[in-house]
Amino acid sequence: MLNLIRDNVQSFGVKFIVGIVVIVMSFFGVSAYRSQSSNTIVTVDGYEVKIDKFSRAFENAREDIRQRYGNRASDYLNMINLESQIIKQLTSNALLLKSAEQNGLAVSDKELAHEIYTNPSFMTDERFDPYKYETNLGYMNTDKIGFEKDLKESLLSQKFLRFVATGALVSRKSLEEEFRRYESKMTVKAIEFTPELFTDQANLTEKEIEDYYELHKSDFQQKSQFDLDYFVLSVEDVQGKINVRPKEVKKYYENNVTEEFTNKASFHSRHILIRVPQGAAPDVSEQARMKADSLHKQLLKNPTSFASLATIHSEDPGSAKKGGDLGWVDEGSFVAEFEAQVAAMETDEISRPFKSNFGFHIVQVLGKKAATKKPFEEVKAEIEDTMRKNKAKRRLANLVKKLLNKEGEVTLAELAQEVNKTVGKTGDFDENKELKEIGYSYQLYQEVKEKTINQKGQHKLAGDEKIVVYQVTNSKEPFVKPLSEVKDRVRYYAKEEKKTNLAKQKLNDYAASVKDLEAFKNVARSLNTKITDATFKFSDRQVSNLNVTNRFKSEAFRMEKNQTKAIQDGNRNYLVFMIDKQKGELTDISREQLAGLETMMQNQKSQLVLNSLITKMQNDIDIDYNMPLLNAMNVNLEL
Repeated sequence: MLNLIRDNVQSFGVKFIVGIVVIVMSFFGVSAYRSQSSNTIVTVDGYEVKIDKFSRAFENAREDIRQRYGNRASDYLNMINLESQIIKQLTSNALLLKSAEQNGLAVSDKELAHEIYTNPSFMTDERFDPYKYETNLGYMNTDKIGFEKDLKESLLSQKFLRFVATGALVSRKSLEEEFRRYESKMTVKAIEFTPELFTDQANLTEKEIEDYYELHKSDFQQKSQFDLDYFVLSVEDVQGKINVRPKEVKKYYENNVTEEFTNKASFHSRHILIRVPQGAAPDVSEQARMKADSLHKQLLKNPTSFASLATIHSEDPGSAKKGGDLGWVDEGSFVAEFEAQVAAMETDEISRPFKSNFGFHIVQVLGKKAATKKPFEEVKAEIEDTMRKNKAKRRLANLVKKLLNKEGEVTLAELAQEVNKTVGKTGDFDENKELKEIGYSYQLYQEVKEKTINQKGQHKLAGDEKIVVYQVTNSKEPFVKPLSEVKDRVRYYAKEEKKTNLAKQKLNDYAASVKDLEAFKNVARSLNTKITDATFKFSDRQVSNLNVTNRFKSEAFRMEKNQTKAIQDGNRNYLVFMIDKQKGELTDISREQLAGLETMMQNQKSQLVLNSLITKMQNDIDIDYNMPLLNAMNVNLEL
């Protein structure tokens, strides 16, 4: 699965699957949107996409963009309509899940438990840690029900992708043709036509600047802005007054010793999995069994070859690259057949092949640990700290509630004085402004938009450990910034566009006129740039000296010797001269290479099937967007 995602990351189908995983597994979420209206953004045939899921995805994507683009992140965000992209992505996620359900796929509670128990983010000393689990959920501003629902959907989407892949059959002829292509060796010379090469030719007139501004006014729109007065209260402000009695600590330990303070019996294992698709014909299952039997015989002769055989043959992508290693897990984390087999085995023993609903397994037990209870004295301080923090959270919430429920005309400054805080001011505030003590907060901005002038409110931060108490003091309606105010930005973007267009135009002109190597070299001299020499196979993951993708390699493969061609590879543009090309020969391929190539081709075909399926479902299934809510969020949904 991970190889498929990495190798096909540009495909539409994988992009939205990646989106599911990011949404579920990131720990930078924001609290759920609260308003008087529905918090459902879109409904897909009865499946509701809630605003809290959108908020988590938006915050994660925006943070990634900030880290990539630095000071220009706000400009980039204004141009790409990130909100619309994420809503469309979540809609595709929902369509994927509906299709999985229609095909009878589901994720069991055991599968869900295994994913949680083996997540390193929730482990201490290679064991699942309930306290760390709760803490991380707090930082995600979600609860067990919400997190586990999202995780279950993520696992279901991955299972559905595997299901689609099983139907993507590849003929022997197409496999051989693909091998010749993948093992073709090409030697090229390339000139990258970067926009910077044409900076001197991209001078702008005043009219060009004005025309660009008129065509791209929406890129220079200022969203609604608000001025807030605020102060921040945290658990530290109330924790010092909290007392946790020894009897409470002891009682908490006794009530939770089994669930929280007992290291469950666990085992360390590795396995080789030969998959059998659900509903597979008997001959397919028999072939898998025979392959498992063959591998088992090899292991009996040489048990030390387990890791190497797992790496080559195991069809569990998550563990195969680690030699089949599944790590330490608590008993009850895997399917019943696997658990029963491990329970009957000794350390270092290798099992005979056995079948589960995934296929045939061969397991080796690498270690076992019995269940052990942590002594009270060992966890006493941890319990006391947890209880004090939980009490502090409740006291903090009650304190804020009491402050905001005071009768009469009480100013925010008076409330701050009661708790020895100083009122701060945000100035003009929107979602792209970083606030002292608060940071960037899309969710706070959405909450403030529901308020009226002088209305007070609260916003929770960092797993409820901090609360912002605020009052809206002013608001400004959205407007398009005048050209005089944004002229430097307009000039910059207009010039970048002109440079890019010039690079593409010149590239095509030279591609049509250059007929031999000497003319190719003259192009580099005239542009005062370098020629890059590269030799590569289509199968190479990276091309030395060139930053290119499979698109470049595909276009180069279509070239003949001594041919010149313009190749556009994403945002990069190359003039390429083919020095030499040699096709791969079937005699050079091993059985393992052929199997790997077949898997890759199946994955590519499954992506095409998946893309077609999503497109069809978009036309056949009722998709209802909550336009009042989207309008309130200032989301321009480009359908």
